[in-house]
Amino acid sequence: MITKRNSFYGKMFLVNNDFGYWLQQEREKRGLTQAKLAKLANLNRAVINKIENNQSKPTVETLQSIANALNLPDEVVFRAAGFLRTPADTEYQEEFFHLLSQLSPQERQEILELLRFKTERRSTTIKKSRTTPARSVLKEK
Repeated sequence: MITKRNSFYGKMFLVNNDFGYWLQQEREKRGLTQAKLAKLANLNRAVINKIENNQSKPTVETLQSIANALNLPDEVVFRAAGFLRTPADTEYQEEFFHLLSQLSPQERQEILELLRFKTERRSTTIKKSRTTPARSVLKEK
């Protein structure tokens, strides 16, 4: 049954036709059956089945329930469903922030220091390669 809410979102957003496949892959990656995912998401198994078989378009609330059940940020699921645009690095950033939020403050600080070290080392390497002429150029002179 299509409610006004479903038809509204269906017209406003084009749900990605690959979302059903994406959901199935995410579910199977976690070793979940449709019934187990439905239970975790507090949904009926038939809802999961219809979404995976592209017979039904999920509502925003359904996508949020699925995101919670899969322990993913809402944005990742919304993007997979075609509700949000997908800039090139956004998925990596969202996963990074999601994983970071699960760490202790001390672990977050360690990750931050590692990132600073890596970016500083990278920028130093780039500067050296720009200022140091290639050996073949030196030999020619």
